[in-house]
Amino acid sequence: KLDGICEELFRDIDKDVVDFVPNYDGPLTEPVLLPTTFPNILVSANMGIAVGMASSICGFNLNEVCDTTIAYLKNPGCRLMDTLKGPDFPTGGELILDEGQMEEIYRTGRGSFRVRAKWNYLKKENIIEITEIPYTTTIEAIMDKVTDLIRQGKVREISDMRDESGLEGLKIAIDLKRGVDPQKLMAKLMKMTTLQDSFSCNFNVLIAGMPRVLGVAELLDEWTAWRTECVRRRVFFDLNKKKDKLH
Repeated sequence: KLDGICEELFRDIDKDVVDFVPNYDGPLTEPVLLPTTFPNILVSANMGIAVGMASSICGFNLNEVCDTTIAYLKNPGCRLMDTLKGPDFPTGGELILDEGQMEEIYRTGRGSFRVRAKWNYLKKENIIEITEIPYTTTIEAIMDKVTDLIRQGKVREISDMRDESGLEGLKIAIDLKRGVDPQKLMAKLMKMTTLQDSFSCNFNVLIAGMPRVLGVAELLDEWTAWRTECVRRRVFFDLNKKKDKLH
């Protein structure tokens, strides 16, 4: 069963708001695009590689994207960073924010920023718990890398490491040896593993079938124009239904 938010992706799809095309073998039709009522392209993180081109769009917070869209509609000259603070990934992690760098990404649609894992130290058990990791990595990749470092003798402070992820969410537990400074160890691991990773942005999207790299403001422009057309088509659909009824 779809979540409530999915209604916003499909709203009025039965009112001729988007074009339909035949599916892969022809017996059915499918929408070219979904009539999403908010700029979903900025909310769902998306990475893909095609022939000769790639696209990498970081996800943003849904509320912030909606607030930014409203602010931008009221004043196209507004500063996007005021409402769109920075990317927000489903896997969490801490963003190392460089405002100048982020504004450049917003303006051009290209650039990169760094994300690092969130962790806490349980003094009583002498354990480090990692609860959020960068979107670009996986638990397996991190554990494999740490295992390699231990095997090579580059990390000697760890006695055991396990994946304790469950219904409560992600958790990697690291047992420390006696007298180890957790801050120093984590700084070392951030440097040598993907616990700190960079995310490269390339906002390459198809506009009328042509690939274009757009900044956030241009994406909002394109979405607004397209959404206006959806609303216009819905009004005409309702109008024709009423005309038929009147007839």
